[in-house]
Amino acid sequence: MICPVLLALALNIVDLNGKVYGHGVPFAMITLAGFTLITSICPLLVCFFSEGFPGWRVSLAPVTTILATLSSCCLIVLACLIAQSIVSKSIFITVGLICGILVLVRIVCYNMYDTRNNDGREYTIDMHNVLDESHEFLIGVTGIMFLWFEGLALDGHGQTGHTSGESVGYISFIICTFGVCLMFLEMTPPQWFAVHRHGSPEERIEREQQIVCLTLILDGIMAVGIFVLLLVVMRKLTPLEVALLVLLPPAVSFGQLLVLVVLEVNTEVEQESGPASLELTKVTFTGFLAVSITTISTASSSSLTGSFLLLSSMAIGFGLSWRLLSQANIRRGLSSCVSSAHVASAAKVASFCTHLCIVISTILLVAMACNASGK
Repeated sequence: MICPVLLALALNIVDLNGKVYGHGVPFAMITLAGFTLITSICPLLVCFFSEGFPGWRVSLAPVTTILATLSSCCLIVLACLIAQSIVSKSIFITVGLICGILVLVRIVCYNMYDTRNNDGREYTIDMHNVLDESHEFLIGVTGIMFLWFEGLALDGHGQTGHTSGESVGYISFIICTFGVCLMFLEMTPPQWFAVHRHGSPEERIEREQQIVCLTLILDGIMAVGIFVLLLVVMRKLTPLEVALLVLLPPAVSFGQLLVLVVLEVNTEVEQESGPASLELTKVTFTGFLAVSITTISTASSSSLTGSFLLLSSMAIGFGLSWRLLSQANIRRGLSSCVSSAHVASAAKVASFCTHLCIVISTILLVAMACNASGK
């Protein structure tokens, strides 16, 4: 999430000594970006040390919890520093304070509950799988949002009077900061959802269902945020009827489930696989980022550019839908009304549409490059 900031500052791509950022902000941003990166990696190093040196008498939970909290808080502050070029001061201070308070309140509640209720409650393997998959999704989506947000800032929005991307900047900043809060919530999941090791099967099923509901809500919030951003960007660059096509991927992907259930279509029972990777979505979003930010800045869009942005945004939408449909929380949450075979079938359609849209958008990108080189 923060590597583009460090690279841009190290390579002098953007001038942070202007009036927008003010004196002292470049040094603070560089230091904070490096500290955030270090604190996010250190928990893994601590775990490696504990495995390599069994006699190392250090409790992992407090150390990793402190480092995770520091990393999350630093990420929120870093987002506020980046936001100075595209978001008004009152907004980024208010949102930053709210998100910082939410993180601190969550860690206090987590530690107090863990201290007072050390009664043998724990998460089952299924709970851990659901939380891990959802946490990975939140990290991927928040990382995409940070990439977009940093691209807006580094491109000079707000510094040169680019008012066309103002609403895009506000939405990006809000989704980035609250995405960090949601990530932190799943890194420190509520202890009251845990099951006592001697608990009944009914209690286990109930608690697992609660974890599923929690992750579905958090994943849904971030997915809706992405689609809102795509819709706002496309509305600025294309007519409304074209921009609304951004909502077609989730409608097709999840609407197919309704059709399969209503028509009672028989599908082959397939073995459950792991969640789909977000790498294709990240790559596609990078292309969408580069073209859309430049188009917003220049306020000029050709039919070829509009077609590329539409196809790439649809590829992102299908990619997110594919990922959600292949996650354990979706399968478990819909198990009472939809069979796993139907969910797998819908995921296949979303996967096919993702790859198809990527192929077409790649052809359009090559055509754009050829036009640019011929000028």
